[in-house]
Amino acid sequence: MDFDFKERTIMTEMVENTAQSLFNTMKYIYVLSESDFYNINCKDIFKVALSDVTNPDILDNLGIQINDFKIGEMASEEFGRVKAMIHYAFVMRLPFLRRAMDFCPLKETHIKDLYSLAIKRGAENHGEIIDEDIKTMLKIARNRQPEPAFDGEWFRRWVYTRGKELSVINNRNMFLLGCMDAMFPLYYSALTEKLTMLLLKWQEK
Repeated sequence: MDFDFKERTIMTEMVENTAQSLFNTMKYIYVLSESDFYNINCKDIFKVALSDVTNPDILDNLGIQINDFKIGEMASEEFGRVKAMIHYAFVMRLPFLRRAMDFCPLKETHIKDLYSLAIKRGAENHGEIIDEDIKTMLKIARNRQPEPAFDGEWFRRWVYTRGKELSVINNRNMFLLGCMDAMFPLYYSALTEKLTMLLLKWQEK
């Protein structure tokens, strides 16, 4: 399979769109918890968001209004960096795509190219809050060591070290963090499946 600029761009955009989708989902969950915490049904958010993690606008179909006033601190420039870190966190897992298939056409050079392209498009580990780097992850994957758990622990650290409104201990913020504990690995699993299916499709050509 030829892995040229077109294929690299498609995969890069899928990962970037998934990061944007998860970032948007955070905001929807926060707005959902605004007024009636004890009667919240977050099932619809999970079901719709996970139906296509590469579509950043998919939750618009729920008719929930999102604006800067409703999302508070999430509208800040500082919180905007979280999207770049989500993007970075997903890119760090590209080396493990080679384990998701019996035969993966991606070589280390391809993954390094995808990493470089993602960095150019905004993926960034602000403040080194994520304890992963591409060199280490490539080595782990190459040596068949266990893949580190993919979770949102770094997001919790961001909230408690950089957040203001979001760092306050209350039902609303705990609801957000609890939902994101589930969303991070679910999004990663769905993205891996999407990328694997795409690579298999390309192999069949």
